[in-house]
Amino acid sequence: MSGERDDLDPARPALFGIPPDALADERPDNRPGEAKRMGLSRHTEEGAVLAFASSLDRAKPGHRMVAWLLLVMFSAPALYTLIALL
Repeated sequence: MSGERDDLDPARPALFGIPPDALADERPDNRPGEAKRMGLSRHTEEGAVLAFASSLDRAKPGHRMVAWLLLVMFSAPALYTLIALL
């Protein structure tokens, strides 16, 4: 019984056939307050990107390069749209 968790209610219905303990985060919750309010977790597409970006460390050069790459990738569609309008 040491492997069982007592904080999950087995009588609680599963969401879309997924048991409630499957979505439990094992890591500490370090999401920003707005992300928690909107229901973003690492199990959603937007939440996964947010979790990945928030795990980057600015002291590491490789992480800084990835952050710049993400910035370029997410701003490129807006830039292309602006160029197309001109």
